Amino acid sequence: MRFIRLILLACLIGGTAQAQAQSPGPHDCLPPRELRQAVASQGVVTPVAALQTARRRIPDADVLRANLCRDDNVLVYVIMALQADGRIVQVMVDGPSGNVKSVQ
Repeated sequence: MRFIRLILLACLIGGTAQAQAQSPGPHDCLPPRELRQAVASQGVVTPVAALQTARRRIPDADVLRANLCRDDNVLVYVIMALQADGRIVQVMVDGPSGNVKSVQ
C-alpha cells in the first residue's frame, strides 16, 4: 500500500504547478527567511504547530507540502496532504491563532 501511495505522489508532483495555478486560495507564499521572521516578529505560530493542527484534522494523511502564505493580508499556512484513499486535501491554518480556517 505504501508503494502505491508513493507512485501516486510521484504522479501528483508532476502536476503540482498546474494544480496550484488552478486551485483557489493564496499563492503569495513566503520564502524560508521571511517565514522565520514572521514567526519571530509577528506572532505567527511555528510550522510544527501548524502541521500538528492539520494532522489532528486529517489523521493518517501524508503531508506533501506546507507553506506560509498571504491571504488578504493575513498569514496562513497552506498544507497539502495525501490521504490514504489517494485524495489530496488542502488545510489552511490561520498563522496568528493556529486554528484551522478550512479543509478542502
